[in-house]
Amino acid sequence: MLRDLVRIHAEIDAPRRTIGTDEPDWIPRLRKMCLHTLAITRWDISADSMHVMATELRAAYWQMDAVWRCIPGEFRLDEMDGNWWANEVRIGLLPTYDHPTPVSLGFPLAKGGFGDIENPEGYLRLAVWMGELGVGYGLALAALAQALDTDRDVMSRLVAVVRSVRLELT
Repeated sequence: MLRDLVRIHAEIDAPRRTIGTDEPDWIPRLRKMCLHTLAITRWDISADSMHVMATELRAAYWQMDAVWRCIPGEFRLDEMDGNWWANEVRIGLLPTYDHPTPVSLGFPLAKGGFGDIENPEGYLRLAVWMGELGVGYGLALAALAQALDTDRDVMSRLVAVVRSVRLELT
């Protein structure tokens, strides 16, 4: 899903396009989020890579926090409003993966460490974080398409990405 969203983003806002001085700040932030998302998609999922991916996830969530506050309300979800993205970056388990302590490294993988790596809970947690990023990213791309007045049928492509994920999960 994230790879597909990165492709759509590149089509809406080509990396070679110069950002205008009058464009809102959230557009270059969305580009930064795209780079972090792309980095996430380059890793095979393992106990080791989860800690690297968490760094990229936190950076993407941080950019999404700024983007989310600026995009029009019709592109946001009530469940992810206010400080939701910032709270995910600061509070909870995501920071434990990104900034482990000597003690937390001994925790189970599901709690940010390297223990009990066979338990699927840690991998499910990663899938949830990536899914949340995908939802936010997809909605932000819809807002971007509107802001840049693109003529591409972005909404139908974004819906197709979501449907393909849903079909894979069933």
